Amino acid sequence: KLTDSQPKMTEGKGIGYKRWLTKHNLKVMAQTVKLLQEKGLTDEDALNQRIAELETKYHDALAVVKDLEGRMKFNKELRYHVAATKNVAQQLKTAKRPAAFEEQHRAELTAYRAAAAYFKANNITKLPSPKKLEAEYAQLASEKAKFYEQYKEAKEELLKLKTAKQNVASFFREEEPAQQER
Repeated sequence: KLTDSQPKMTEGKGIGYKRWLTKHNLKVMAQTVKLLQEKGLTDEDALNQRIAELETKYHDALAVVKDLEGRMKFNKELRYHVAATKNVAQQLKTAKRPAAFEEQHRAELTAYRAAAAYFKANNITKLPSPKKLEAEYAQLASEKAKFYEQYKEAKEELLKLKTAKQNVASFFREEEPAQQER
C-alpha cells in the first residue's frame, strides 16, 4: 500500500526516509500496475465491476460455509444424542429393579432424557443410524472445505484488487498537487 510522505516528514523523519519511501512507493505502484495488467483491469469501470463480482462471490461462499457449519453442528448434536439413547432405554425397560437401576445409571439416564427432549423439540420421530449420520457429516465437511477454499480465494483476490484501487487513487491524489505547483 502506498504511504503518504507528508505526515511522516512533519513527524521529523529525515531525507533518508523520504528517499526510501519514494522507492517503496514506486515499487508498490509497479506491483499494482503489473497486477492490474495481468488481470486485464486497466479500466476503472472494469476494476469496479470485478470488485463487485468478487464481493458477491465472497459473500455467497461465506453464506454457504455458515449454512454448512450450522448443518454440521446439528448433525454432531444429533449423533451425540443418538449415542446417548442407544442402550440405556432398553436396559431400563428390562431392569428387574428400575429404581436401583436408575440410581446406578443416573448420568446415562439424564443424557437419555436430554436426548429425548432434543428429539421431541426437533420433531424427530425415527432415529437415524449412526453410520448414516457419520457419512452425512463427512459429506458436509468436504462440501465446506470446497466452499471455504472458494471463499478464501475470493477474499484474497478482493483484498488485492481493493488495495490496488486505493493505490491508484492515492497515486493520482499525489500527482495533482505536484502538477499544480509547476
